[in-house]
Amino acid sequence: MRKKLYFVVCVLISNLIYSQKIEFPENLRKTQVAQLLLHDSLLYYQCHVDTAIQEITTQSGQKIKSKKRRLTITEKFKILLTDSGYVAFYFLSPVTNYPNKKFPYLTLKEVESWEFQLSKIKRLTKDEVLLLSAFETKTHAIVHYELNINKSCPNEVIIRRNSFVEQLIVEGDLILSEILKFH
Repeated sequence: MRKKLYFVVCVLISNLIYSQKIEFPENLRKTQVAQLLLHDSLLYYQCHVDTAIQEITTQSGQKIKSKKRRLTITEKFKILLTDSGYVAFYFLSPVTNYPNKKFPYLTLKEVESWEFQLSKIKRLTKDEVLLLSAFETKTHAIVHYELNINKSCPNEVIIRRNSFVEQLIVEGDLILSEILKFH
């Protein structure tokens, strides 16, 4: 009996010590991350262009390397509010050849052909959660001409939470994986 009581007390104390109650400033309270409820989750899909070299390994083991070129990078972030704080799951898609052609369809449903693969999981600090919330304020609704499909596709984000789904243009060069230190 004494061991059970000790265990319960330890769990309660660790929850108090490690719980992460964040007080959002007034200007961030209407963001989706600020409105998360306990055990609720939020998805961000970000599509942006970067310069990179691609290396492909064939089934026979032959390596084919491309020269440096502009690729579209698509990342997925699942933010979960747990008893002990915010946890981020970071996924990458290997699809890089102008996936922004299909990017708007993610607002309807995530499709298997994107092949998102879990890359990292981490607990977010208070500062990272506030930066994530501030990131949402640095977006704007898409204007029709911004949807051109080309090499210089705009930096876009889709935010999904329950019935809320919105595709937005990110102002500037803000990249979630850099803000949340996943690189």
